[in-house]
Amino acid sequence: MKLETNGKKYKTIYADPPWDIGSINIDKWKSQLQDKYETMQLEEIKNMPVKEIADDDCSLFLWTTHTFLKKAFEVIDSWGFKYHCCITWDKGGGWCACGFHRRTELCLFAYKGKLNINQEGTFIPTIINEKKTIHSKKPDKMYYWIEHNAPEPRIELFTRNQRDGWDTYGNQLSQTIQKKIT
Repeated sequence: MKLETNGKKYKTIYADPPWDIGSINIDKWKSQLQDKYETMQLEEIKNMPVKEIADDDCSLFLWTTHTFLKKAFEVIDSWGFKYHCCITWDKGGGWCACGFHRRTELCLFAYKGKLNINQEGTFIPTIINEKKTIHSKKPDKMYYWIEHNAPEPRIELFTRNQRDGWDTYGNQLSQTIQKKIT
């Protein structure tokens, strides 16, 4: 699947890359993470043509886990953005490994050009509390904060669902939706 937008540029990009987490074996159990969706290697993610779809002034909201944090910064750099801050999602639960209860995920905010986030009124919080639901689904509150503080046009990369006012890209979308940007 190829990321093409027929020359359209976006002021806001929201991305949840399919990091290659693999399977985790810990004594009594095996992770259920494998085979949930097709993953990508770091170089594949870094080489996506995001620079070509990003407007001169563009916001990037990039999801990562603690494990992939360092790699997420590499993605930000390779896509041509500058890191600004981190939004932490407290999922209300998670799995325990190596002595830590991993109940948070991170959304790194970066930008290209001039910072185009709303500077007045309701600000985006750097911590979001929302219980997790299904595997890999991010908090619904993020859409609210982005839609009220980051400009259009917007695209969500690696999405599974269509959302009004957003262009979408993801291999789990229906063919009809996918044709909107290819």
